Amino acid sequence: MATDPAPHPVSRPPGVVLIAAVLVLEAVALLALSVGFLLSVFAADPISVGGSVFMTVLLLLVAAGLVAVARRLAAGFRWPRSPALVVQLFLVILAFPYFTAGDPVIGLLLIAPAAAVIITLFSKPVVDFTTRGSGPARTL
Repeated sequence: MATDPAPHPVSRPPGVVLIAAVLVLEAVALLALSVGFLLSVFAADPISVGGSVFMTVLLLLVAAGLVAVARRLAAGFRWPRSPALVVQLFLVILAFPYFTAGDPVIGLLLIAPAAAVIITLFSKPVVDFTTRGSGPARTL
């Protein structure tokens, strides 16, 4: 009785590491923003306590989601490519007003990593790594 051999370990391509790192850095930036919103509640004249608390919770949830997407992408799952792409497209959309408002540095800080992730998501090594089979006709 022959058994299927264990799948050969596939090395993680550098593109996957780049995408995961950018997603984690974006999560860290969201954590910093959430701390800013939380601290605004304790300011001398808070604008909206409810709005600040809501934004803090929302930013923390999105940051946790980005970390989960980065972990699963690094593990070779296919599904994280879509949310990673959507987040990067939103960042590209958010970058353009900074260019038109005369603050291109912030626009570049938003658009450069997003463009790198978008391009890398469609590279052959990343696609191959995230669609590899783990058994007979089974895909992660």
